[in-house]
Amino acid sequence: MIFYFSGTDNSLWVTRNLAEYLEDEKVIAIGDYFSLGNELIPKFSVEENERIGFVFPTHSWGIPPIVKQFIKKLEIDNYKKNLIYAIVTCGDQCGYTDKMLQKLFREKAWKTEHIYSLQMPNNYIIFPSFDVDNKELEEQKKVRAEKTLPVIMQLILDDYPLDYYTKGNAAFLKSRIIHPLFCKYAMNDKDFYADDKCISCGICSNVCPVKNVILHEAKPKWLGNCTQCLACIHHCPETAIQYGNKTQNKGRYTFYN
Repeated sequence: MIFYFSGTDNSLWVTRNLAEYLEDEKVIAIGDYFSLGNELIPKFSVEENERIGFVFPTHSWGIPPIVKQFIKKLEIDNYKKNLIYAIVTCGDQCGYTDKMLQKLFREKAWKTEHIYSLQMPNNYIIFPSFDVDNKELEEQKKVRAEKTLPVIMQLILDDYPLDYYTKGNAAFLKSRIIHPLFCKYAMNDKDFYADDKCISCGICSNVCPVKNVILHEAKPKWLGNCTQCLACIHHCPETAIQYGNKTQNKGRYTFYN
């Protein structure tokens, strides 16, 4: 089974390829367990030798809070040292995301030697100096990912772990200091709004992985359950959704567009 979280479809693309390559039909969206009013506890049962996979992006060089909460709540029956793996997508570097994930797994008495990173096009555009990649770099990253992902998938299939993980520089600063600050102060939707270009298409509501966006009087309204995945911003066909004054002149990106 594969548990995934994705906002702009980088991790969704990885998940779809994994499911096909590993012939795994059990694909579970993590966001489904965190929509408003959803009190479901994620409970699953595994068969003997069934693999358990996690696919998600780094958020500010760490595990997205929604993924961390999901893993903490997750109950898996019949676990008998089943192979567990994770593929973490990132724009450039992953910091100590692997260490954070190993700690969560240890707390649940799980073990894995398969944690990999996969560089994908950038999508976080809220920090002042952050923007999407130019089209040339975006395409280069996609081409590299298309070559690297089959190697990683075969390592998982063969249970032969190798080092395909990019920690990057200043990992302690990014993962131990900036990431906790991001989780504490950036996990809100108070600065989202739709400008005059909005055509009331409802795509923002449809793509939100936690159903945090609704249409109210023909305009999107955010409900206070934001994960900062920016799906609403990037999927908007009119570039109408903004975050304060930080995104007006920045690019947009989704994997399939």
